[in-house]
This record gives sequence, structure tokens and C-alpha cells, in this order.
Amino acid sequence: MSKVRVVLRTGAFVGFSAGILVAYETRRAMTSESGQDRLGSEYLARLTDGLLRVFGAELLVSGEQAFDGGALVVANHQSALDIGVMLSLFQGVLLSRHDVADWPLLGRLAKHGDTIFVDREDRRSGAAALREIRRRAKEGRTVVAFPEGGTFPGDAVHEFHPGAFAAVQSLDVPIVPVGLAYSPAVPYEKESFARHIARIAARPTTRIAVHLGEPLPPNLDARSAAQTARARVEALVSDARVVLDGYGG
Repeated sequence: MSKVRVVLRTGAFVGFSAGILVAYETRRAMTSESGQDRLGSEYLARLTDGLLRVFGAELLVSGEQAFDGGALVVANHQSALDIGVMLSLFQGVLLSRHDVADWPLLGRLAKHGDTIFVDREDRRSGAAALREIRRRAKEGRTVVAFPEGGTFPGDAVHEFHPGAFAAVQSLDVPIVPVGLAYSPAVPYEKESFARHIARIAARPTTRIAVHLGEPLPPNLDARSAAQTARARVEALVSDARVVLDGYGG
């Protein structure tokens, strides 16, 4: 049954993604250049929301999005599904590792969706990404980042890099922590994107607890903000795990 599920869901993934891309490019041709970035983000959010349903993701969301306008939203990072969860909830601009641009279909729409790609091994790429984070936040956009700098299995929250926090320093924008927990786990480690998606597609349901925290105290320096955010996210992940355990997860 799981093989059949993989085939059906993979087919739905390809068909739905292609449909969204065609719809987006049709709208884009009729949209002014100034509105194309937000249009791309809107369609990327539609895509990720639909793909979560295709792959049987069930979101258990706690907390409210208590901000309007520019913000930096930070979370722990385990899986490619994290991207779908965060964009579906926040419809923001994603700070993403550079190889996501090469993912089938998703990468193409991510490019149109105003995604900020960064190669963490390249200092110039990192500096350019920080400038773009700051610019988007000043424009009133929500920027979504995973400050661990990679994906890690389990609920442990690794050190947060201070770069994204430095980018919004001195701006009057909230920094909002989010904790993610999965049942069953979906770690994205040393495997291809296609293999990762196939493993997720094979399971009947993936339950994801998402806990939104209160914004960090204002006027923290970048390193203090990173440390505080990590501690907040760690606590939120723990709370999210309790919720999953209550569902038998």
C-alpha cells in the first residue's frame, strides 16, 4: 500500500505544482513589476499549503500571529516540510539554502516567490542575503529563517547563527520564535530531495505540532537575540512534543 501511496502522492505533487506554476505565470504576465514579488510569495504559499495536504500533513497550531507588517520569524529545522509549514502559515519571504533553487518545480516557483537564497560557505553570498533580509523587513515583509543553518534530526535545537538577527537589528520589527515537532519524525539528512519526499509520501499521515511564541524583547544585540530565540524555540518545541504525545504521537 505504501508504494501505491508514494506513486499517487508523487503524481499529485507534480500535477499540483505544475498547475500552480502555470497559474502563477499567467497572473504574473498581467501584474506590474512592483507587484510581482508579492504575487510570487502568494502563489508559493498556495503551493506549500496544497502540498501539505497532498502529503497527508496534519497541522496542530498553537499561538497567534500577533504582528502586522515586517517581522523576522525563526524556527528549528528538521525537514523539507518545515518550509511548507512556515510559508503556509506566514506567507513570507523565505531565507533558504542555495540548492533549493534546483529542486523540481518548487525551486522554480521559489525563485519567483522572492526567496532569498544563500550559500553559507560563501561570505559574499551571506552578506548579500543579510542586505536582502533587511530590505524586505523594511518594506513590511515577513522573513522566515531557520537560523540553525541546516537540518537536524530530533527535537534538539542547535546553535542559532546571529546573521539574520543582525540584519534586522535597529529596525522596529518583531522577532517571532516558532517551534516545530513531528510525529513520526521526518529528518532530512544525507539523502536526495526526491528520496526525502518519497519517504514522507509513503506514510499515511504526518502530524506536525507548530507552536508560535511571543516576540523577543526589543533592542537585543544580534548575538543575544540569537541565544534568546534559540532558548525560546527549544521551549516551544518541548511544548509541541507534549501536544503530539497527547495525540498518541
